[in-house]
Amino acid sequence: MISKRVMGLLRSKASYPLARRYDIKSPEIINLASNESPYGPSPRVIKALKREVERIGLYPDPRATELKKEIANYAGVKVGCIAVGNGSDELMELASRAFLDPGDGWLIPLPTFAMYELVCRGNGGKPKFFKLPNLEWRPEYLRRALGEARLAFLGRPNNPTGNGISADGLKDLLRSGKLIIVDEAYVEFARNSVTKLVPRFENLIVLRTFSKAFGLAGLRVGYAVGNPRLIKVLESIRAPFNVNRMAQAAAITALRDRSYLCKVVDAIRKEREYLRGELSKLGLRVLPSDANFLMVNVGILRTNAPKLCDYLARKGILIRDLSNFKGAGSGWVRISVGKPEQNRKLLKVIKRFKGGV
Repeated sequence: MISKRVMGLLRSKASYPLARRYDIKSPEIINLASNESPYGPSPRVIKALKREVERIGLYPDPRATELKKEIANYAGVKVGCIAVGNGSDELMELASRAFLDPGDGWLIPLPTFAMYELVCRGNGGKPKFFKLPNLEWRPEYLRRALGEARLAFLGRPNNPTGNGISADGLKDLLRSGKLIIVDEAYVEFARNSVTKLVPRFENLIVLRTFSKAFGLAGLRVGYAVGNPRLIKVLESIRAPFNVNRMAQAAAITALRDRSYLCKVVDAIRKEREYLRGELSKLGLRVLPSDANFLMVNVGILRTNAPKLCDYLARKGILIRDLSNFKGAGSGWVRISVGKPEQNRKLLKVIKRFKGGV
């Protein structure tokens, strides 16, 4: 009864590496494992949601017309270049259904977000993994790795490394004529989007989300930016009410409150550099990051990721163990940037661990 596509996915044993815990209600727990915004959404969003709750008995706008206009204005493109989704995960799924045939190869640099592999296998594709040399994005290697693959999926900034391919390197890949999907979930923290390339390259789709910088992870809103012909295909196969009423209202309001967004992004960027500097002083290898997290090698502590994560969890701090991320390994963790007081507590506890306490 199970389809061949799903059977292939199950046999591969590919899975999403879930964080230690979700929906943590204890105020004493510091969650630096999930790349969520520690500041949450704009107060204006909360007010908009309270107003919208009176209308939850009505279906949302199936075309998300107002939301698309706000996104187009924010991204600097025409409305016809925008498709919306129930989180960017849904848009990954739609893109694979629309542009990937069973048996097609899909280039996935490692380490990266597990959903790329899951979506590929779930739609009958064959992931073509390429381990990033020294965790660096070398365009010449990626171009060779692309080979006969039908498309490539690139995080920019990439999760969990925090870095990504340069704009020039991306242009080189795009000249191959293959479909290139760039995941810009963390682009607000990087401030170097490639959406400006969409008018020049018909084979580019850029995915974005409201889950990170906008603080709307619980509402699941994402969007794609691309050539109108590609976007029309995505829009034609998505469910008409895929972005719910509350999510649309929240996203529209979040886009209109740019001052709050800038304040959050500035605070996290500042703390990111502080945290990287302090961790480096402890002798840890910390990768440069354009996102709201840091990938850190813990080998200098004479431990591994599971042991350090267990120790921190007992002290009320959660970070991400990367030992189950393909291409990362047991020496690496990922730390989401928190508020100043949260980051300082993390550093204090790590220093104790280094001291053998």
